[in-house]
Amino acid sequence: MKKTPGVLLAVIVLGLFVVISHRPDTFRVERTAFIQAPAEVVFTLVNDFRYWEQWSPWWKLEPTQQVSLTGAPWGVGAVYEWRGQRTGSGRMEIVESRPCEYVRLRLDFLEPMRATNTTEYVLTPAPGGVALTWVMAGENTFAGKALQLFSSMDEVMGRDFERGLADIKRVAESFRGAARPSVGDAGFRGDSDSRAAALEVVVTRQHQNHE
Repeated sequence: MKKTPGVLLAVIVLGLFVVISHRPDTFRVERTAFIQAPAEVVFTLVNDFRYWEQWSPWWKLEPTQQVSLTGAPWGVGAVYEWRGQRTGSGRMEIVESRPCEYVRLRLDFLEPMRATNTTEYVLTPAPGGVALTWVMAGENTFAGKALQLFSSMDEVMGRDFERGLADIKRVAESFRGAARPSVGDAGFRGDSDSRAAALEVVVTRQHQNHE
């Protein structure tokens, strides 16, 4: 007996469902870069959201996205919320911070898919600077498992991590021989902008988010 197109389609869908369901329930993406700069400089770049504009691959993907920085000025309790056409929307909060050693964030994606992941930045002393390891880990939703049939999370996120680490390295190493910023110093930027100019950028983006 010949199978009807409907039956064949059902078999294919069932097969895909089984394949997707058996993919790993968790994921972990990790990349490391060696940076020839003081640990406090590298730490400040990841521990203070006001500096993420200088290196975040997703901020560069959509510079016009709306960004709101609330809560603590840096470290534990600092909150970063974003909304954009290409980057979707979500929220990050620093939940653990050890000066010049470690930063952990709770990362909530709201659109286009909901998910909650953990992001970590680990600084390890190395000759002439630090090794910065960027990690993201979380549960694989069914939709996430389906997307990974075409491209793995490690490939997609790994490329973004590599770009972000390269820019952190560029910004941090530009301060070799210059005065070192203190942890949380809002005047620290990867160019010659003044403290006032740095704060103005943040305030402007906050106002955009509340219009």
